[in-house]
Amino acid sequence: MKQTTYQNPLLPTDFPDPSVIAAQTGGYYAYATHDRFSPTMCSIQLSHSTDLVNWSEPVGALAEPPVWGKNCQEFWCPQVVFVEGEYRLYYAAKPDNGADMQLALATSKTPDNFIDVGKPLTTQSGGGYTMIDPHFFADPQTGRHYLYYGSAHEPIRAYELANDGFTFISDPIDVLPARPGVKFETLREGAFVVYKPETKRYFIWVSGDNTWASGGYAVSVYWSDNPLTNFQPIPDQHVILQPGAAWDSPGQNCLVTDAEGQDWIIYHAVDANDRFIPSTDRFLRKMCMDRVQYTADGWPFIAGNQPSDHPRPGPIVVA
Repeated sequence: MKQTTYQNPLLPTDFPDPSVIAAQTGGYYAYATHDRFSPTMCSIQLSHSTDLVNWSEPVGALAEPPVWGKNCQEFWCPQVVFVEGEYRLYYAAKPDNGADMQLALATSKTPDNFIDVGKPLTTQSGGGYTMIDPHFFADPQTGRHYLYYGSAHEPIRAYELANDGFTFISDPIDVLPARPGVKFETLREGAFVVYKPETKRYFIWVSGDNTWASGGYAVSVYWSDNPLTNFQPIPDQHVILQPGAAWDSPGQNCLVTDAEGQDWIIYHAVDANDRFIPSTDRFLRKMCMDRVQYTADGWPFIAGNQPSDHPRPGPIVVA
């Protein structure tokens, strides 16, 4: 085993909405949004690491554009999971026909070179940005698969999925409503669900409420004994990761477990000294990381409730 050391950011380039997976063959892969103002390739971004600290220059994760979005410049909030012997990349994208953002899926036998399944998973119109930020969750208690999604001041919702990964077998279920007028909770997005067997609790991590407003974005955590209902704020400070002096607008997180069983939150944030993508008024969202710790009663917390800004002990990884 090897003890690493890190300092935020992990990647100094625009790498928003990061999602990280430990590959079956070893190492880690991170995936991130590409947007029309991103100074990168016109595809979902992909970076590779052997230790969760040092990351490669981003490249494209899609082998080719989806047939329904050949002119797309908006590939949002990707998540990759390994299920049924294949890697599945869930994302949101804007179709060439001008419709609203839709949930989508691409697959691969390796954690790169993904091919879209040929059509969006959804066809909703008039919904603006409700069909974004997909998150796949396999419930270890029941074996059922769910796809969470949502934003645009609507509730976080979930579909139940068939084993093929793209067939919905339920109507959408409201999981967590927005709270109008409450800071960081007027809009919710970027849902990420985990189950902790030691406490038999489901945790849903969500971001809100304005990623483009200074001091306006943070990560909150809710818990339940059911992955689809009755989520409540965790005790004490449920807004678990907030803006600080060094890093603004932290959000859109995933969780990764290192070789010693420690949980790490990986997210994007805005460097107070390097705020904007060059020649734009859009925040430059860099990939950051911090350790998630747990109280004696099993409730998660992050030291200081804000992104760290100095060198710290990092994940423990296989040497």
